[in-house]
Amino acid sequence: MNKYLSIYKTSVKQESKTLINSLTSLISLIVIVYVFKQLWEFIYATGTQTLIKGYTIEMMIWYLVVAEMVAYTLNAREVTQSFSYDIKSGKLAYKLNKPYNYFMYNIVTQCGIFSWKLCFTLPAGIIIGLVLLGPVKALNIIYFIPWLITLLAGLLLLCVAYGTIGLLSFWIEEATPFAWILNKMVLLLGVFFPPEFFPGLLQQLISYSPIYAMVSGPSKLFANFSWELFFNVFSVQMVYIVIFFVIGLSLYKIGTRKVNMYGG
Repeated sequence: MNKYLSIYKTSVKQESKTLINSLTSLISLIVIVYVFKQLWEFIYATGTQTLIKGYTIEMMIWYLVVAEMVAYTLNAREVTQSFSYDIKSGKLAYKLNKPYNYFMYNIVTQCGIFSWKLCFTLPAGIIIGLVLLGPVKALNIIYFIPWLITLLAGLLLLCVAYGTIGLLSFWIEEATPFAWILNKMVLLLGVFFPPEFFPGLLQQLISYSPIYAMVSGPSKLFANFSWELFFNVFSVQMVYIVIFFVIGLSLYKIGTRKVNMYGG
């Protein structure tokens, strides 16, 4: 356990050297949130209802702010590519004799990266929301910690899911198209719209999908916190984290056996 903690600290330290990049990426976050604020204000203004699928305009924008924070904190494509590059280049063969599990090493490294970025995107996202909308009426300060737990669990799940996709490079030439497909599904079904905005059957599927655990759940929780929703979101997250860890570790074990069989 101590070795993975050391890997995490090293990853955070290395990522801290990219301070300028971390700060400049916030500009696009501000622009995206502002543009979508204007869009949703137009949609709500042209209708006769102050609620759309149970969401006020303030709840909708706060949902978007949190979802965009998740998207900007973790570069999903880089997670997949970090695995894919090592496998395709043969670099993995030099890491197999190290005193750690390669899959766990990469996941912990990515956790260090998103932890550093979250130090900027989290306060920036909250400040943007406060400036544009004011405070969330349903969010008491005592709810911040449980919400933050679900946010971190969602980011961890994203790391493990995209890392697992990267391990497919043991068998296919390029795994990044699968990451691209998942990324677009996350944007469409999790970032831009809450699950309630979709038809009944699709809404149910999203509510029990990894996308809900990654993005929709934490975003809904911030927009309209309840303890029932917290336990629902967190339980779904834990289930999918375990599932993807088991799949990832299994693929890694099978893949490295293949590497050893063919001599790297």
